[in-house]
Amino acid sequence: MENDCRVKLTIEQQIAHMKEKGILFSIEDEEFAKEYLRNNTYYFKLKAYNKLYDKDKDGKYRDLEFAYLRDLATIDSLLRRSILKISIDIEHYLKVAMLRDFNESEEDGYSIVEFYKNQDPDHFESEIEKKLYGKACSNLVNKYKDSFAIWNIVEILSFSDFQNLYDLFYLRTRNPKNSCENQYKRVPYHYFFNPVRLLRNAAAHNNCLISSLKVPYVSKENFNYNKQISVFLGQQGISNNRITRQLDKPLIHDFCVMLFLYHKIAPKSAQMHVFDELDDFLKGRAIKHKEYYSNHATLCSAYEFIVQVVGVFRKLLQD
Repeated sequence: MENDCRVKLTIEQQIAHMKEKGILFSIEDEEFAKEYLRNNTYYFKLKAYNKLYDKDKDGKYRDLEFAYLRDLATIDSLLRRSILKISIDIEHYLKVAMLRDFNESEEDGYSIVEFYKNQDPDHFESEIEKKLYGKACSNLVNKYKDSFAIWNIVEILSFSDFQNLYDLFYLRTRNPKNSCENQYKRVPYHYFFNPVRLLRNAAAHNNCLISSLKVPYVSKENFNYNKQISVFLGQQGISNNRITRQLDKPLIHDFCVMLFLYHKIAPKSAQMHVFDELDDFLKGRAIKHKEYYSNHATLCSAYEFIVQVVGVFRKLLQD
């Protein structure tokens, strides 16, 4: 059979292709798999988790059950929901912090928006035009489109555009006479934005994440490792060896950066709720079928590390 990514396959052919590749149906049979592929997901998405498993010399997967793929897809879906919730909260609390600092600054609220607009007028006008009609924010855009202030424009910006405004605000209000070598040191949490934005976008678009533990979604050349998170975790008693091994995986690194930023900016009551929910998920649904992965070193070590990291934040909240 030809590569399944390049030709149309019926549900029956998808099952046949999985069997050819060594995927087993001893836990959940073929009839169950057909119904699942017909009503719950699609083959291209489910097969993304194949890359977590090794193949033998004949190109067949070793010890891979259809049930494992299905369980991983469910866990990944729940993980994405948590990421989306946390990243949306992070955006909100960053806006709260920026507007609080704005209120204590000499900015009038309008000149900073004009300054932001002039960085890339074409992009600004294009984004406003897109939001004039048929969007949840259209009424707001139509009302303020000729006189945006910082406190209302934050309601309509994408996360990426908000990041640009956030950077400009702090670079403008914290601009010493003698410019420092690295200007972004003046921007709170600047180096935490990109990992959070990447995870947020992936979660919002339902991209498979757990599969990237074996095949990273960012190349080594483009991976921006944040040393502050590794130092922080080391200070909390996690071994440097474990930190180095796990944070070398972009998904684990970005997830930890997201949790660290949330810990820094969210109110304690919100943190307690979120970290308790994560702990419940990790010690509940995530290991409902832990026997599936008992021999999978990559998944087990990643899981144990994240449990430990979440435990760190929960302990800090209790102290």
